[in-house]
Order: sequence, then C-alpha cells, then structure tokens
Amino acid sequence: MISRRFILFAGAACVAGLLGFNAGPGRAAAADPDEFIRSMGQEAIDSLTGTKLSTEQRQAGFRKILHQAFDMRTIARFTLGRYWRKASKPEREEYVKLFETFIVQAYAARFEGYTGESFKVGKVHVINERDKLVVSSIIRPKGPPISINWRVRGNNTLRIVDVVVEGISMGITQRDEFASVIRNSGGKVAGLLTALRKKTGH
Repeated sequence: MISRRFILFAGAACVAGLLGFNAGPGRAAAADPDEFIRSMGQEAIDSLTGTKLSTEQRQAGFRKILHQAFDMRTIARFTLGRYWRKASKPEREEYVKLFETFIVQAYAARFEGYTGESFKVGKVHVINERDKLVVSSIIRPKGPPISINWRVRGNNTLRIVDVVVEGISMGITQRDEFASVIRNSGGKVAGLLTALRKKTGH
C-alpha cells in the first residue's frame, strides 16, 4: 500500500496553494519567482476554496492548475527515481498519468478545509543557474507559522519542481514512498502502477 505520510503534509501546505496555483498564461511566464509565488498563491485560495464547488469542479480546476504552474513530468520522473530508467515506455507514460491523478485526488479536497490562514512570501535564494528557492510561510490564527519553500525552475517561463514543507522535500518524500512500494513488489514498476490504479480507482 502507498503510505499516507506524504499526503498528510498537504493539510498544512495546501492552505498556501501547495500544488495548486490558478496560473494564467501571463502569470506562468512571470520572471520574478517571489511575485510568481505570491500572486498565484492568493489566486489559488480564491479560486479553489469556494464552498459551492463540487468535487469534480475542484479536481478539474486543480488539474488545470498543475499543467500551468508545475513541471509535472519532471516531478513525476524524479519521484520514480532510479526506476524511471528501468521502466518501459508504456509503463512511464501510464505512471505519469496515474501520478497526476494521484496528486489531484490527494490535494484538491484539501482546499475545502481552508480556515483563513494568510500566506507570506519572503526571500529568494539562488540554487544554481536554473533553480531558485522562494521562501514563504503560512501564518495561522493559532499556532506557529508553517515554513514552505518553493523550488522554481526557469528564467522567462517559471515552473515549480519541488516544495519543501518544514524542511522536508515533498518530492524526496514521495520518491521514498514509491521506492518502498516497488521494492515490496520485487523491484517491478508494475507493482507501483497496480498500487496507484487501486489508489486512484483507475
């Protein structure tokens, strides 16, 4: 079975738009990483937290957001880790689709639980020529702030490739979870695909 440890991070992070920004073409092309995160974080809250939205509407909007703001194929490949090269082309393609559906189902519903927290963006740190890390935090009515850092890739067109919640990389956490499933399936990627199909109902 796929562990729920990774999904549990979403309860805090989704308040700020984790894996969910309502990014239009102009915003996705923004050149300033901090503004990219700041403006879209608020838009995500505004567009995905309506109480009148159905599950289907929220998931459809969330999927559109993923395509616009996140480099989903890069994230999917990273989370499969060394098994990406061992997988056949059909297995890779199915995995990318199942991974996206897994993310949509796991995260979209979290926006229903939004309770008025605010989102603050801080400094931008250069990681390398391609990537920057945008520091942010969720300010809660009760309790200490929650630290969320965003790894943003690109210069003219920006895409999010990882999110770090309280010092823990979401991508690395998910990669470890999936690797465990594959190891328990005799090292076969097919075992993970079976688990994801069961998890997503596909």
